Amino acid sequence: MRSLLLMIVFFTRIPIKYKYEYREEDLKRGIKLFPLIGTLIGAFIFLPSLLDKYLDKPIIIVFSWMMYIWITGGLHIDGLADTFDGVFSNRDKKRVLEIMKDSRIGTFGVIGIIFILISNIALSNYIDYKILFLLPILGRTSSIISASVSNYARKELGMGTTFINNSGIKEVLISLLYTMIISYILLGYRILIGEIITFVTVLAITKYIKDKIDGMTGDTIGFVIEISQTVFLFVSYLTFKLL
Repeated sequence: MRSLLLMIVFFTRIPIKYKYEYREEDLKRGIKLFPLIGTLIGAFIFLPSLLDKYLDKPIIIVFSWMMYIWITGGLHIDGLADTFDGVFSNRDKKRVLEIMKDSRIGTFGVIGIIFILISNIALSNYIDYKILFLLPILGRTSSIISASVSNYARKELGMGTTFINNSGIKEVLISLLYTMIISYILLGYRILIGEIITFVTVLAITKYIKDKIDGMTGDTIGFVIEISQTVFLFVSYLTFKLL
């Protein structure tokens, strides 16, 4: 329970009190619960769809993504922006890591956020609301997959260190099993096609970043979460349209 509460406090803005002393061991144990945090986030994203009888879908989708930004506090979007600024700056590893650590946002970061949000909102208008519920679950499973095949890129320790260094095959298998069972129950076998394609894409993205900076950081893990969600939306759109 301590690990679950700690993950909720760290990765959402759900107003709960964590009355325990922070222990890194609780965070380590909480990694395999990350998809469960995605489920909580997914429930909040899904809430506006309950107004489907009263509002047009484009309005509901805007509210859903506003809810996503609120419940996550934009945490992973910040990592998305930092990664766009750093990794795509065409600099050496040392300079890339310096750029990513800079609290200021650059041109690539702004473009990245705008592109991802516009893509998410546009694609969401053509898919089942249940996919929005699954989206953050898949995103957090993608982060565990990415971390499991990585090492921490920085010399100095950060919050991402614990996550990356303690994501292994056990955490991956638990996350995959949980994600695919929930997905199959809600939408059947076709949704699994989109998930498999997304996870393969995540591995390719992770390799690309590792080649650039010799590992992953908390920011790049956030980048993987956001990108994997957009890829999943696009592939799900194609899958349900064509099959």
